[in-house]
This record gives sequence, C-alpha cells and structure tokens, in this order.
Amino acid sequence: MSNKVNIRLETDPSCREPEVIIRTNQPTPLTDRIISAIERCVEYPSVAVYKGDTLVFLTPGEIIRVYTENRKLMIHAESGVYETRQPLKNLEELLIGEHFVRISRFEIVNLRKATAFDFSFAGTVRMIFEDGSETWVARRYMPMIRQTLKGNRPGKEG
Repeated sequence: MSNKVNIRLETDPSCREPEVIIRTNQPTPLTDRIISAIERCVEYPSVAVYKGDTLVFLTPGEIIRVYTENRKLMIHAESGVYETRQPLKNLEELLIGEHFVRISRFEIVNLRKATAFDFSFAGTVRMIFEDGSETWVARRYMPMIRQTLKGNRPGKEG
C-alpha cells in the first residue's frame, strides 16, 4: 500500500458536528497514523488526576484504563498511574464511547491501547495493553467489547 491518501470534503447541512470516515480495505500503520494525527488536532475534555499532591490533566487518549484499587479510583496512563477523586460514574460518562468500554463493575479500558486478548482461561479473558500491562475481562462483558471493536476497528474482532 502506498502512502497516498485521497482526501475529500463533503458539506451536509444536517450534520451538526464534523465526522471523519477513513475508508480502506484493512487497517494499516498509515491508517493508524492518520487517526492519531486527527485526534491530536481535536480538543478532548481532560481528566483531573493526582500524582501525590500534584494535580495533572490527562486527555482520554493518554488513558489506558480506569480501575478501583483499595477503594480508590486509579487511572493507568501512558505516563504512569494516578489517583482521581472523580466517581467512576462521571468518568464513565466522559470516556465511554468510541474507544472506551466497561469490562467489569469496577473497570473501564481504552480499547485503542489493547494489543491482545487471551481466551485460554476459563470464565475470563486476559487483555494485554501496549505497555505490557494486563487486566481481566469477565466473559459477560465481551459482547460489548466485540461490538465496540467492530464499530471502530474495521476488520478486527475481540
């Protein structure tokens, strides 16, 4: 596949927000770079997190997973693990959508950061992320993951 890309702008009076559709026969490194470039151009809401007493703001694209540990809500991001004081319900409303999905009662993950699913364990599925970390998905949540993957990553299924 060449690095050529055909770009076309279509106007539609009924469209309330810009929509980007990438049409290809299969995902490639080029399509991944295009998606990343577009995401860098779009302003996303930030998530306030704490590293000790330091307040840091993360974009949803930096977040790998949100989970509960020792009664605290933790955010595992590319730059480390942080604590947040927001309730999981608020983060779910902010993050659930195209790339984030709930995988248990106490965890939300960014499917764009997942690299593999291991089905060899009975009753659960191991999810492995780009940074080598992993978590467990209850099988009852797999239909939602499959649906999200089908809708956002053409040609890939969970």
